[in-house]
Amino acid sequence: MFKKIMAIALTLVMAVGVLVGCGSGDGSGKATTEEGEIKLAPYKGLVVYKEDVKVTDDAYKSTLNSMLEQDSQTKTIKKGTVKKDSTANVDFSGKIMVNGKKVKFEGGEGKGTEINLATDAGNYIEGFTKALIGHKVGDKFTKKLKFPKSYNQTTKIGKKNVKLAGKDVWFTYKVNSLSKTTKPKLTDKYIAKKFKAFGIKSVKEFEKWAKNQMRISNIINKVWTNFQDKCKVISYNKSQKESAKKEYESQFEANLQQQYGADKKTYLEAASMSEKDWEKQINEQVESSLKSKMIVKAIAEKEGLNLTDAEYKKEAETLAEQNSAKVSELESQYGRDEIEYSVLFQRVQEFIADHVKMKKGHEPTTTPKPNFSSKDAEKKANSKAKTTTKAKKK
Repeated sequence: MFKKIMAIALTLVMAVGVLVGCGSGDGSGKATTEEGEIKLAPYKGLVVYKEDVKVTDDAYKSTLNSMLEQDSQTKTIKKGTVKKDSTANVDFSGKIMVNGKKVKFEGGEGKGTEINLATDAGNYIEGFTKALIGHKVGDKFTKKLKFPKSYNQTTKIGKKNVKLAGKDVWFTYKVNSLSKTTKPKLTDKYIAKKFKAFGIKSVKEFEKWAKNQMRISNIINKVWTNFQDKCKVISYNKSQKESAKKEYESQFEANLQQQYGADKKTYLEAASMSEKDWEKQINEQVESSLKSKMIVKAIAEKEGLNLTDAEYKKEAETLAEQNSAKVSELESQYGRDEIEYSVLFQRVQEFIADHVKMKKGHEPTTTPKPNFSSKDAEKKANSKAKTTTKAKKK
């Protein structure tokens, strides 16, 4: 969650300190932050519809299952028999008959290939994965199969291209090992260990907490973009904007160099982008980030959501534990201001979600006006033509 928020915030280090003007009961009003001045749209009483944001049991189970799968552990097994749902590590080599001799062909070999028999059958010709079933780790064997007549791949034997469609093929396999994936059991012990930072000690407590987080997420997904669009930036702090642009460019170029060994000039050429386009893109990214910060900080100040030193220390320790790091490491990487902002972002989202106006049912959709079919149009045209003809006869 923390890393996602950091990505949204563009990891731009800004000063905090917020001065907010008076606003109305719905939360709207002008506010001034270190990033600039903004006019907040109403953020209390945003309308959502119950059926659009409710957390269903199926959605919770899906989230729970994803979490357990992420924590699954896979072990390599050197003994055992391949079953129809096994994952096997296999060496294989295929041969086809050419001029009366069995010869290897291009693309017909694999070493240390992980094959999930339950899901990978479609990646190979018919019978390829099924041939493994019943064999034990360490077995080496050969199976005769046939390329389907519709197979459109060719291979090069010597200097000739040979069609594989309809040809017999002999695959020699060696089963190196099996993999066993174990999903953790949902117990109080598992939850207490995983969510120690949040003080959650049981499955029951986790379910309540997780469903609340899902509720907040569902509501924010419905209202945030529209709300943010309605907030109007009056002015940006020039020095903050310039600082953010330099930080963004610096990070972007560092990532380019690290991941692709390329510089900005190479990137712009590859993307067919001019310096003017680049400047526009950076401005949009930076202004969007600064606007989000203004909104979050202004609401946090207005609603008393800002952190005391003691609260910051506690929240920073929680985030550090979540990310298997020390507070000093997070502060070194992101800076205290960015960590504080990520916490404020969560607090503001929860505040907005807790103050929506909930309506029954689903959000109504605008029904498009009925379009005449081509036959209807033809009937109308014919009717109009007949009317015109009658008028001329008269």
